[in-house]
Amino acid sequence: MEKLVVLVLLTALLYDVSSAQNKMAYFKIGGELTLKPVFPDAIKNILWKLNGDLVAEWVKGAVPLVVYDRFKGRTTLDLSTGHLTMKNMSQKDEGEFSYEFNDKIQAVRYTGKAIKEVPKPTVHTKPLVCQSDKDQCGLSCYGDIKEAGPVTYSWKEGDGEWQEEEEESNITIIKSESFFFETVSCMMKNPISEKKSDPINNPFYVEPKHDPEVDIWWVELVVIPILSVIVAVCLGLLCWIHREKFRKWIRVKQDN
Repeated sequence: MEKLVVLVLLTALLYDVSSAQNKMAYFKIGGELTLKPVFPDAIKNILWKLNGDLVAEWVKGAVPLVVYDRFKGRTTLDLSTGHLTMKNMSQKDEGEFSYEFNDKIQAVRYTGKAIKEVPKPTVHTKPLVCQSDKDQCGLSCYGDIKEAGPVTYSWKEGDGEWQEEEEESNITIIKSESFFFETVSCMMKNPISEKKSDPINNPFYVEPKHDPEVDIWWVELVVIPILSVIVAVCLGLLCWIHREKFRKWIRVKQDN
């Protein structure tokens, strides 16, 4: 019997550990952090902790909102949702945020982590000088991302849309597919910031040539017919507006 009880307790303990969910919560030094847990029921009491230290507590109808120790003056708590917001974050605020709603320890935990903003990146070519007579060219989105946390990269061709490349800082442009856009730019992004590079010239860009014959064709087949229609419509409209004067003029001519 005792063995059965121990087995049940161990099973419950393992279930609690396995069901716990850890989410990263990044912030910058001096910045703000908001934790937004989801709770389906009406909240009657709340308790937040950081590394086991009390942060904030509230019990409906019994204990007014209390913010503890070093968290005072920079912490707010939404009593309807349980969302916690802290300002003026520091290195001391790193660690595990846990919380209880309605006297129940919730499975989701937040790991607070201080990171730096991403730097303004620059686009480097590989090789250093990409020749227009080559078939392809490598591009790198460069910047010192030490202590910047998880960084994602995006690329833009000319005035097109940003295309995210996840964690890939390098791309290859192919001559046969890249001759139509003039510049290339990259962007770095992490959970607290994003910055764009200055655009660089695309070595494979081919400037559209001006063809006089195309201009003549355009004038003869498009512009002249459109102008002719416009003139005809305007003349017809004038005749319609001044139709009585034309009729009188015709009568006078016939009488003479």
